[in-house]
Amino acid sequence: MSDYEKHMSLASVNQLQAMNKMMKLQFEEYPVASVIVFGVAGGNGLEHVNLKKYSKIYGVDINKAYLDKVKKRYSFMGDSLECIRIDLTCEYDRLPEADLVIANLLIEYVGIEAFKRAILKTGARYVSCIIQINVDEGAWVSDSPYLHSFDGLDAVHHQMEEQSLIKAMNEIGYSLLKTAETPLPNGKKLVMLDFEG
Repeated sequence: MSDYEKHMSLASVNQLQAMNKMMKLQFEEYPVASVIVFGVAGGNGLEHVNLKKYSKIYGVDINKAYLDKVKKRYSFMGDSLECIRIDLTCEYDRLPEADLVIANLLIEYVGIEAFKRAILKTGARYVSCIIQINVDEGAWVSDSPYLHSFDGLDAVHHQMEEQSLIKAMNEIGYSLLKTAETPLPNGKKLVMLDFEG
């Protein structure tokens, strides 16, 4: 398990567990047959994919080591799972099309404009995002022994707010379907926002 996953699963952080439960809902909620997971990382949540429902699952990440790990962990998915190394900030034109896009704790790093371009390229009917809301904007990463894993991310991290995401999605023809909140330790919360285009 990577330091990232160890950090996210600590009881004092609890993001891996919370996001896993939320991803189960994301995969089950809509009448779709294909999905792209932006920022698939180590594949947390993919165990909830129903292979009778989904004919194609794309895992997209910039990190090849993560993608290799996902392929190994979920090898039982066979050809249904395709992992693609893409930098969403500049290579969105390489994205495949899919019915659903899941983007969890990702928009904060690629930026809203790159995210909008990527969504339009996929032609997705549904988009489900999870963003982190912080009470203390200066401490967006919870303290842990694995804090060093996040060194340098301040340069690319942008605080994301619900209303700015809703407005951005409206601009590209997506309407908000629903939101759900999951409180976390340390005054943080995960907010899931689902859209239909």
